[in-house]
Amino acid sequence: MSRRQGGMSIVEILVAIGIIALVIGLGAPSALVWIQNLQIRNAGEAVLNGLQTARLEALRRNTTVAFEVTDPNSVAWHVCLFDLTSLTCSPGDLATGDPSGQVNARLGVETQFTDFGNPLDGGVNVPQLVAFDSFGRVSPQNPTNIARIDVRNPVMAATDERRLSIAITVAGQVRMCDPGLSKALNPQGCK
Repeated sequence: MSRRQGGMSIVEILVAIGIIALVIGLGAPSALVWIQNLQIRNAGEAVLNGLQTARLEALRRNTTVAFEVTDPNSVAWHVCLFDLTSLTCSPGDLATGDPSGQVNARLGVETQFTDFGNPLDGGVNVPQLVAFDSFGRVSPQNPTNIARIDVRNPVMAATDERRLSIAITVAGQVRMCDPGLSKALNPQGCK
């Protein structure tokens, strides 16, 4: 009487490895797109938080505070006291944005709001700033305040990219939205 030992044969192991490789191969491209879009989302949240910090610092300090996008090749920014005579940031940052977690994200800026349907390329009009007055509104003393910031990934195809836009109203309201979504159907939409 022969006893058969339990376990898996080499063929069964190879079939299981083949199935696992197939699943990973099919899922990897979409996972890469997801990671790239997550970098865009993280960069957008960081910029939104920086803008809100600048506005709140202007209210708290009862003076003009600026949010400045500093580098066309990253998402670097800083918050600083704004000098109304030279229309520049005073030395010494109140807060800074660390671009290290958003390797492929880029910011595009416009000073006259056009339309969310027109994507801004990364690095366009950078460096640029928006100044908030002591009431938390966009300061009229600075003639070239940022009106919109687009967060994009120049590495991705346009069909895969989830571009985010941040609009800054003259009243100081800052809102991030997705231009690919309809505002009537989704509260995260722009149009």
